[in-house]
Amino acid sequence: MFNYVKILNVRCQKIAASVILIILCVCFLHKINNSKYLPWAHLKDISCYYSVKGDVLPSADSNNFSPSQKSIFFMETSCRRNLTSRDLCAIESAARAHPDYRINVLFAAPISAELLGQFSLRQKFENVRFARIHIDEYSKNTPVQELVWSGGLYKSHWRVEHASDLLRYLTLYKFGGIYLDLDVVVAKRLDTLAANWAARESEFYVGSSAIAFSLDSVGRSIAEAAISDLQKNFRHDLWSHNGPGVITRVLKMRCNTTDITLMNSKICQDFEVYGPELFYPIKWQNSSKYFDSGMLENKDAYIYHVWNHMTRNRTPDKNSPYAQLARTFCPFTYALYGDRFGL
Repeated sequence: MFNYVKILNVRCQKIAASVILIILCVCFLHKINNSKYLPWAHLKDISCYYSVKGDVLPSADSNNFSPSQKSIFFMETSCRRNLTSRDLCAIESAARAHPDYRINVLFAAPISAELLGQFSLRQKFENVRFARIHIDEYSKNTPVQELVWSGGLYKSHWRVEHASDLLRYLTLYKFGGIYLDLDVVVAKRLDTLAANWAARESEFYVGSSAIAFSLDSVGRSIAEAAISDLQKNFRHDLWSHNGPGVITRVLKMRCNTTDITLMNSKICQDFEVYGPELFYPIKWQNSSKYFDSGMLENKDAYIYHVWNHMTRNRTPDKNSPYAQLARTFCPFTYALYGDRFGL
């Protein structure tokens, strides 16, 4: 005769053990998710942000770093401690178009003397300057200090990209000027535009790949609103939330509209929002057009954004729009790399 009581007890014990195991797993995952050691941590290492070994660059967080109002900023936030041909093309094109501007290339990682000597662009263009960001010191006494010091970036699913998002807004908050991504080609002077501007990259987002906040009252109010939004609304689990999401939310409030296609300097209190044709003439969904053989359709843009996130594994055809742009606006870099340009 079966001992039903014994069987029931065994089953209850198994259920209890399963429940305990589930609770332990949930607690463990919660602990990981709120620590510096996420399961995907190995994908994007940002430990270099806290290293000073072999660093020869001047510090961007010292009192000696005082960019002029005519400043363009680029950020390199990976730990690869190098610049690609695409990066150098962006810097060269900006330097050529703005010989009277300081082109500031800010590194989150330490750069050695050996690596620095490989960046021949510094010798070619006197207005190009490299500096090092020590992120804890750089954020000190700013609204995002606690976010940085508490390890908020370590919780991010996209650490390098979200660090770039944070640092671009923080830099414009600290110094004012123009920020550009490293995957652009600058085709025209940007000081012919409004003093404060951004551009729509789609019908849903104002882009953050190219933005200008001057030190006037308009620029200061936008910079303060952006850094405040980051402080309050930083998300580690959403790709666009801390980049284009910030400027989009700020402008929806400032312009008193949720329709970004209606945004302009009139309803946005002197902050200009340009159309995508001037900064994002090829949408990210069609980014391969930059790399395939063909003619550049839009020749009136100020900036061409080649969407590295989508195209990093593409090599531009010699007759592609990207190669044509490079030969025109960053000829030194294009000649230096030859067939390896764009890799």
